[in-house]
Amino acid sequence: MRLSMPGVKLWWMLALLVAPVANAFTDADAVRVFTFARAQLADTILELPNVNRSPKASLSNGTWTTVANTDRIAWTQGFFPGSMWFMFQVANEPYWRDRADLWTRPLEVQKTNTETHDLGFKMYNSYGNAWRLTGDPYYRDVLLTSAASLATRYNSTVGIIDCCDWNPNWNIPLVTDTMMDIELLLWGAQNGGPAEWRTMAVNHALRTLQDAVRTNGSSFHYVDYNNNGTIRSRGTFQGYSTTSTWARGQAWLIYGFTMVYRYTQDARFLTAARRVTDYYLANLPADRVPNWDFNAPSQSKDSSAAAVVASALLELSTLETDATRRTTYRNAALAMLDSLASPAYLAQGTNSPGLLLHGVGNYPAGQEINVSLIYGDYYFLEALLRFNPRPNYPWYSKLTLPRGQHLLGTNNTGVRIVEFDLTPLRDNLGGGVVGWTDSSTEVTAFNRLNMAVRMSEDGIFQVRNGAGYSWIRRVPYVRGQTYHFRMNVDLLAQRYTVWVTPPGAAELLLVDRVAFRADGPPINDLGRAAVISTVEDSDFRVNNHRVYAPTATVAATPDAPVPLPETLWRELDAPERISRGPSFRRSADSSRLSGGPPGARVGHRECM
Repeated sequence: MRLSMPGVKLWWMLALLVAPVANAFTDADAVRVFTFARAQLADTILELPNVNRSPKASLSNGTWTTVANTDRIAWTQGFFPGSMWFMFQVANEPYWRDRADLWTRPLEVQKTNTETHDLGFKMYNSYGNAWRLTGDPYYRDVLLTSAASLATRYNSTVGIIDCCDWNPNWNIPLVTDTMMDIELLLWGAQNGGPAEWRTMAVNHALRTLQDAVRTNGSSFHYVDYNNNGTIRSRGTFQGYSTTSTWARGQAWLIYGFTMVYRYTQDARFLTAARRVTDYYLANLPADRVPNWDFNAPSQSKDSSAAAVVASALLELSTLETDATRRTTYRNAALAMLDSLASPAYLAQGTNSPGLLLHGVGNYPAGQEINVSLIYGDYYFLEALLRFNPRPNYPWYSKLTLPRGQHLLGTNNTGVRIVEFDLTPLRDNLGGGVVGWTDSSTEVTAFNRLNMAVRMSEDGIFQVRNGAGYSWIRRVPYVRGQTYHFRMNVDLLAQRYTVWVTPPGAAELLLVDRVAFRADGPPINDLGRAAVISTVEDSDFRVNNHRVYAPTATVAATPDAPVPLPETLWRELDAPERISRGPSFRRSADSSRLSGGPPGARVGHRECM
């Protein structure tokens, strides 16, 4: 598809406007947001009544509305477990893997659900991330069954996934939201499912492009068809008017066409992604967060649309074949993240249980306006991980042993070098420990750690040596000072040497060829680290942890992140559990978590 002359002129004006912008969003901002997200998600886990309900939108009292995981028509249940899978990706903590799994498995009942097009949202965001991060075939099998259920909604006459059975005013409807759901079919076709699933998804995307995208790149939200495949009506169900462009509907298209291009490498979908993106960017306000509808006179920002597009454009910028567009799209995405991470949109310091303020669910129905939305938070986290898949997230010490663990993989065998930075955050750590053991060992007690560096009650660093602790030099630890450790670990001989570099000083040998713990469990790999408090949570911090073979350089090691400025660490070292503001009160009272806002009108049911 060739751009018209006005389209070319618009594109170059846009490129000149967006590309030169110096965006402030950095790795430090990403770590700051992840630290906040960790606290918010942990609070939500404590406040949810059970694993059979998932959060959807914030309430003014600082809690969430929730949806039953068995609800066959609701569409948002996959975002909360998906967000926890993202947190597992951030720091490889089994705690987040286990919590994500707890909220993922109740969704298995949805795998045979043929009543909705939204299995992609429900199942791919939960089970899909679970499969991606663990490789457990259980998750894959559930996904394939789910894809088969979604495929039953394919209408071969029209060439679309039929959206909705619940609206009696529609016959065979298509909505822009379904562009997100068809990833389940594309993934399934690549992972053991029939090739027809791919054809269904491609046909749906092409029909969406043909009938829902206007010539200027704006969009209808829905297209309804007659039985013979002709258009019955078009409109903007959750937008302002028939001729307007609903911001989140446009966001679904930007993300969806980009995703289909990733799977197919079909140039038609790259062209489609460019077309809907260029319209979106050309109509944004200065802060890069759209009004809920681009043409509505009523003003209400929708941070969820901005989060979806930020994530989509970070991917599009890697797939784009034109260098100018690559730069433009990436810069635009970073500008969006910069706004979303700012006090104007980030919920830090408020009583919201979510991450992003100012989301809009269904404006025409008067539902979920100016709130936090679980799906906006999900795509915000996804965008952060697309910005940096391995953020330099600090490991804070934990009193609870399961929460203080980090997985290192199963490949660290033979002789390995371990390096990390350690910062005490209080004067007396009372025996706080950084320890290591085998990948198959769960740390349920200190005697499960084969190796350990301890901050003793005497105020010095010590190293586990067989049945006790040793040191060659008395190296004291000081609150707020960062110490660099280097270890040479010989897993075959079960001995290790430890050096420490105090701030502003030369490296010192702390112990030399000391033995692994005498009563420790069997060990043949360096697969698990534990950062354990004995006084209080977060009383010391480990960052820049990396493991590599002696012949490898640190720079070549995949988990050797760029250190963040110490000024940022001081900011993050405020308690990791960040208050939601003076009005936040934790309560186990499940009555504070409703199944949805009161007075929801059936006639204005949302799509997505």
